[in-house]
Amino acid sequence: MTEILKTPPLTPEQALRIERNKLLEKSDWTQANDSPLSDSKKAEWKTYRQALRDITKTASPKIGLQAPYDNSLDPSSVTFPTKPS
Repeated sequence: MTEILKTPPLTPEQALRIERNKLLEKSDWTQANDSPLSDSKKAEWKTYRQALRDITKTASPKIGLQAPYDNSLDPSSVTFPTKPS
């Protein structure tokens, strides 16, 4: 008999870190030496990225209990920083 491995449910903090890490990955390019951004824009993105890192210290995330957010972060439970334009 084959045993099906189930992924354990995420804690709210784990779900928040997953979403936060996705946003950080999407903005990695802004801090590269060869980024086309001006120094002032790089500074805006640096501030945004620091706010993302700090969100785990201040947010009170919740796990969604209904589709489409079952066992994932309820986006209404966290206010993410605004991405620079």
